[in-house]
Amino acid sequence: MSELLMPKWLETGAKNPLDESPALYEAALMEFAAHSFRDASLNEILKAAGMNKGSFYYRFRDKMELYLSLLYRVGAEKLRLFQEHDVSRTSSGFFDEFRNMALIGLKLAKKDARFAAFSRRLLQEDAQVRERITACFGDMRASLLTDMVERAKDSGEFRSELKTETAVFVIETLLTHMDELVPADWDDESILGAVDQLLDVVRFGICGK
Repeated sequence: MSELLMPKWLETGAKNPLDESPALYEAALMEFAAHSFRDASLNEILKAAGMNKGSFYYRFRDKMELYLSLLYRVGAEKLRLFQEHDVSRTSSGFFDEFRNMALIGLKLAKKDARFAAFSRRLLQEDAQVRERITACFGDMRASLLTDMVERAKDSGEFRSELKTETAVFVIETLLTHMDELVPADWDDESILGAVDQLLDVVRFGICGK
């Protein structure tokens, strides 16, 4: 696996090649939604996209760069939805914002079920792949949660003496294992129920009165 941190197009400030090659984007999303990074076949992706290896390696150094570029493209789509709905401004506090983000995630999954499948695969990737993602993009989820927790502390929704990094660690740990509690065949209402239960754990803890 290449040790370079980011795709060459991102290094130079060029456009994501997946934005300019719909066939390659579709093929990559299909393959990486169905298989882990290591099990996904670059040959199958290129075959489905109708692209030869020369054209591929002109755009990407290796399969990992394609994978990171796909992650960037899917992340940009989710961010566009967050901005379109202005989630931070229209939500009434941390828990409402968190739930609204979950709703947008479900909306994205409805748009294309492969988005949800790809997200599940990400949670199941091995440590080396996840480390490469973090090395390239940073821990995007932790950064988002940090901002949300800081706003919750400023508004009094969270205790001011609560360490931000502690709150982020707890919430991110719960999120990381959330996938184990949500079967693939659950409907939207059941998934939201699981999200609400997770939020109740954060809000009230697990101790009885």
